[in-house]
Amino acid sequence: MDKTSPILERLEAFLPTLINRAHQLNGSPFPAKTKTPPPAGRQRSWVHYGVMVPDLGDEQRFFNVLSIVGTPGATVFDNDYLIKTQPRDTAYLLSTTAKQGADEFRSYSIQNECLFNEAGSHVEFGNALQISGQYPRFRVLRKFSDGTEIELHLEATSAVSYFAHIPGLYLHWSLLCRYHGEIRPAKTGIGLAAENSEVRAIRGLCTFEYAKGVGVYSLASQPVPPSKKIPIQFFTYQIINLDEETQLLFTRLLGPRDFVIQQALYVRKVDGTSVVHTKAVRMDVVEYLEHSHTTPDGHVMALPQRLTWQVKDASGNRLLELDCTVDTPYTYGLGAGFVTSYQFSGSFKERSVRGRGYMEYIDRRAHSENG
Repeated sequence: MDKTSPILERLEAFLPTLINRAHQLNGSPFPAKTKTPPPAGRQRSWVHYGVMVPDLGDEQRFFNVLSIVGTPGATVFDNDYLIKTQPRDTAYLLSTTAKQGADEFRSYSIQNECLFNEAGSHVEFGNALQISGQYPRFRVLRKFSDGTEIELHLEATSAVSYFAHIPGLYLHWSLLCRYHGEIRPAKTGIGLAAENSEVRAIRGLCTFEYAKGVGVYSLASQPVPPSKKIPIQFFTYQIINLDEETQLLFTRLLGPRDFVIQQALYVRKVDGTSVVHTKAVRMDVVEYLEHSHTTPDGHVMALPQRLTWQVKDASGNRLLELDCTVDTPYTYGLGAGFVTSYQFSGSFKERSVRGRGYMEYIDRRAHSENG
């Protein structure tokens, strides 16, 4: 639990709203002419393209596209050991499932290995990933190193969640989408399919996300030491599809001394409804894995085995209670952290719920503590 004084609690509640204008946009329909351009110049030195499916079935469990094009210069999101020619020329991609695992994380030279058109309506990361289209329709084609392919066709709703809107500095939004597509298994040889050769049709709810911002490397051209990076110490982002129409997003972002930069629950539906709760949102890590994980850059990170969420509505009534148990190996590659999935059970608006959730988790604090 965060140990904060009443004064600090009021400051934590006030400052994020003062700096971050996302609250002025949340609840509004998504502007249909919105573009998703790649990095260009100092005011857009990095961008993020994301697609997340939290409940893809027992074998794959989840599917994600986590890309950062350019290097932000933030503690939780940088992988300096993967920088190609220079930070501005490096794109980072983790796109995997529970089946494919950690070998799918790598970096690319933007100039030599990637392709981005000016509007961002067609992007390619080597031969591994293509994202094309404009709102409200997008296509994602992922070719894994083992030969498996996942193709998704997204139909975006008007329900959008704004995580950040700091004019001239940082914008980050997420669209609720319906998707359909298929998982095509690898082949063992010419004309010979793998043992589990059946193409699997998939459909459900997912997210399509975009962010852009000013970063440390808007000015610097060479890697900077940790002391000069944006000091974000903790980050988690979690996604749950409650049913065929409702999706939940959880965010928690901490700065130095566990200062709460953002903590919220987003509830959105395919009819375009989108509501954000920030006043009484709480996450607790009840149990950590027995052994910590060490990142490639040598940071020792304690990762959750079990965690809970509790959220109250604006009237103080219980809105959500979830108990979540991680049952999937953690995969490194979300910035300087990990992704996984969990089984959850609990209640939402007094209705019993259960299913599978997706989690991104980074803890760069000196000592991990319960949330």
